[in-house]
Amino acid sequence: MKLESKRLTFTRYTPADLPLYLQLVTNARVMEHIAGRALTAEEAKARYEKALSFNTKDGETGNFKAYTREGGQYVGLAKLTVTGAKEAEIGYAWLPEFWGLGYATETVEFFVGYAKQLKRFRRLFAIVDPGNPPSVRVLEKFGFRPYKKGEIDKLPAVYYELHLVDL
Repeated sequence: MKLESKRLTFTRYTPADLPLYLQLVTNARVMEHIAGRALTAEEAKARYEKALSFNTKDGETGNFKAYTREGGQYVGLAKLTVTGAKEAEIGYAWLPEFWGLGYATETVEFFVGYAKQLKRFRRLFAIVDPGNPPSVRVLEKFGFRPYKKGEIDKLPAVYYELHLVDL
């Protein structure tokens, strides 16, 4: 499965892509707002197995590798994963050299549109570190609104949701 936005290509992770995933989640800067620290290789492998499990459950959604369309550079992870009846989580994590280039905005716009096109979801949600204002701005730009505060991996987290047109 291959999806394309204006500047990015998204293909689902496979077992052979573990080195790419490790490059992302063992980077302390990438993981600062996700887990508070870089993951160990062992922790990363456990998370990767969980990420791959989403890809085997559904043929239209999952955890995707993001590449630049021009040049084919690995950018990071984008996801649209089914979490319940008519509900999916949207998210992304980029390598630092791709921060500030508009890829997060492009990805959220693409996957919101894709979710609407699938006509399966009434609600999308995203989890963000409140200490990451750029990600908060991206979500709010597309109409996501906060609905709950909590913690993930002992870090503060705010849950944002977007209600899609009723099916």
